[in-house]
Amino acid sequence: MKKLIFLSLATLLCLVAPAQEIRDIETTVRLFRNGNALVVQKWDIRVTQGTEWYIPIDNPGKSRIGEFSVFEDGEEFDNDGDRWKSDRSMRAKSHRCGIIRKPGGNLELCWGLGSHGDHVFTIMYVIENLVQDYGEVDGFHWHFLNDEWSVKPQHASITFLNETDAEKWVRDDTDGGNVRFWGFGMAGKSSIEDGVITFESTEPFGYASFFSALMCFDKGLFLPSVRADGTMAELKKEAFRGSDYDVEESDDYDVETEDGTIIVKAKDGERDKEEDKDWIYYLIALLALPVLLVAYLIYKGVSILYWKLSGHRYDKSIFGKTKIEGWWRDLPVEGNPTALYSLLFKGDKLATNPQKRFPNLAGAYFLKWILDGLLVVEKDPKKSKRVNLRFVKGEEEISFDDAMERQVYLAALEAAGSNLLLEANEFKKWSYKHYNTAVSWPWEAVYLGRNTWAPLSKEERCHAVEFKHFLEDFTLMDQRNAPEVGLWKKYMVLAAAMGIADQVAKNFEKLYPNVMEEYSRNANMLDMSTTYMILREVRVSSTAMMKSAAERNYAQKAAASAQARRSFGGGGSISIGGGFGGFGGGHGGGAR
Repeated sequence: MKKLIFLSLATLLCLVAPAQEIRDIETTVRLFRNGNALVVQKWDIRVTQGTEWYIPIDNPGKSRIGEFSVFEDGEEFDNDGDRWKSDRSMRAKSHRCGIIRKPGGNLELCWGLGSHGDHVFTIMYVIENLVQDYGEVDGFHWHFLNDEWSVKPQHASITFLNETDAEKWVRDDTDGGNVRFWGFGMAGKSSIEDGVITFESTEPFGYASFFSALMCFDKGLFLPSVRADGTMAELKKEAFRGSDYDVEESDDYDVETEDGTIIVKAKDGERDKEEDKDWIYYLIALLALPVLLVAYLIYKGVSILYWKLSGHRYDKSIFGKTKIEGWWRDLPVEGNPTALYSLLFKGDKLATNPQKRFPNLAGAYFLKWILDGLLVVEKDPKKSKRVNLRFVKGEEEISFDDAMERQVYLAALEAAGSNLLLEANEFKKWSYKHYNTAVSWPWEAVYLGRNTWAPLSKEERCHAVEFKHFLEDFTLMDQRNAPEVGLWKKYMVLAAAMGIADQVAKNFEKLYPNVMEEYSRNANMLDMSTTYMILREVRVSSTAMMKSAAERNYAQKAAASAQARRSFGGGGSISIGGGFGGFGGGHGGGAR
């Protein structure tokens, strides 16, 4: 009896426990004369799982991470140095920190959580040789915040302070200007005021959001001890690729080397000759481009045609073979629609854009919520061929094993508003307002779904494709039995995730009309005509939601681009795109 009471209380606590979140990451970077940087981060978080927090830092290049320490409530954690062990209990790791070093200089900064609940951790570490000598200028491109966090940060700010005892930082496009700076990876803004450079997010992170800073300093502000590989122009070109910033032509400088001065700046006559050569190269490229483009399109078209006609369209590394035949009647990938979506995207060579498939997954969620009684279907009084969906349970009453499903549910619940009725276009309007979150969902679902299918054998993964064949070919089978209604509900959710729910329902109704009528009644969908209406509505609504988010994302990038082109590395909007190359950063992190 005591065990039963304990389990009941534990279950109740899980249902009402607040969700894990990263409320704020406040970062201060102090840059010193020798090019080293002291990074101080304050993490305001709520933790509901795991025993430790970790931050991956990859690709440090010629820089090095050290002197890591952690504080909470003014108390410094005991430091295990480079001997951190993650396979310990929460109690054993409480008030302790350390580093896991990996090949190639990659590492993880780790510390014990001590307990679940609210925490404000302060961490400090040194980046040796962050600012490096790029010949004509000194500078860096460093990723300070990763993408793919276990929980998406709601807000982030990064402040850079000048500790060089040299002249104050002044924006380069003003008198006495000596610094230029750009930010990438998150929706936000940047500024410089009284020599302090600040970046700040203006909306919550999406799954793919990150933050990196690119900075160029005039010679004399720093005395870096490390000569960087390549030039600042090359670093900028890579970072600007796909960004909202103009790709500016590199300035010419005289570069001082140990062997003497190498004149990079060409004389007028030499410059004319170089420009004449450039025109020849441009002409050759211009003539060759259409040929290469046509050749690529032919190759791509032939490949797609071959995959479609031959059936050899699957990734052998995932499924163990390129052509999958046969049927599978049981639920694949544990009946998880997110895992099915992820597996069929990653393993299908014909799948190139997850955004096109994500409305199917979102539709599967809505259908599942209706079947589970989380949503009630109501005919729209204003339009007979439309239905509305009423939520019957709020955030505190739900519990999802699937993190992606939970995110979409809470978003739809917020879109429904205080009356809890999700009407036409309300989800579309929500996605336009929260575009950065919505456009990250397709890739986030691919990542999260992988956690379910990755541990499976290749044979078990093949069952996902075979199950799709089973649903599509059900009417063609010699031996077929009508599944019981409870199982058919799960079939229909997975069919919706694959975008074939409409056709599967119609085919099954032809064979077993009585079963489908019972299915509709038990699923609280009134009748079969309403069922088809719902399947169509959730698909159309989800497609409109993704399209709205993409349009808003494009409009925001265009606006940011205009602002960025005015800033010329002196503040303004942060570019959501770009940020390629550089050093530091990584993927993931958070509680584990």
